[in-house]
Amino acid sequence: YVKDIVDAKNEAERSNNLKSDFLAQMSHEIRTPVNTILSFTSLLKESLENKLENDLKDSFNIIDNGGRRLIRTIDLILDVSQIQSGTLKLEPSKIDLIEIINDLISEFKQPASKKKLDLIFTSDLTKLNSWADNYTITQAFANLIHNAIKYTANGSIKISARKNENKEACIDFTDTGVGMSEEFLTKLFEPFSQEETGYTRKFEGTGLGLTLVRNYCELNDAEISVCSKKNQGSTFTVTFKNKNHS
Repeated sequence: YVKDIVDAKNEAERSNNLKSDFLAQMSHEIRTPVNTILSFTSLLKESLENKLENDLKDSFNIIDNGGRRLIRTIDLILDVSQIQSGTLKLEPSKIDLIEIINDLISEFKQPASKKKLDLIFTSDLTKLNSWADNYTITQAFANLIHNAIKYTANGSIKISARKNENKEACIDFTDTGVGMSEEFLTKLFEPFSQEETGYTRKFEGTGLGLTLVRNYCELNDAEISVCSKKNQGSTFTVTFKNKNHS
């Protein structure tokens, strides 16, 4: 009986490793040609910039956006798989959360401006350090900002960095978007759960975005919470439980 349990455990681990290897290989096989397409599309657009009609410029943008969306989706699925199998490699270090947010503000300024949304960052602090993995925290914050922009038709996305009463580092992401119903909030972070109008609906076509954000946070000893009202917007708060900040 014990041998059967050990054999089953070993087989499950082997299957997980095979799945991770397969997804990593598929990621490479898809990413390489897509990046080639994006590179040549960008070169063509730049070389023909003054000769293109607006319709053709829009076509180039559609190709670019579609390719980048595909790559983001591949990264998302690969990260979920690696987290589930315990193979996602973290590199914890002292990171400045404010620096990460400022970089993301620059990255998302254009998409927000395109929708005529105000993207605002406020903090009384000049630095807010935490001991965490830079990649996963950046991805978590980026997903939250991306979601806020995607589901906000007008108004603003406000980000703030602070310390709470327990001197824990907190980052708030507040938007004036569609919001969510109270009953849906209990299953918001479950994989593949979608509300007709809500934050997980059509997120990169997977329904995994916020599940991944929660996983990223948990890997870094952080918690994510949300306050939301339908048609009134939402506030997501990431709280870092470690005290490694100053």
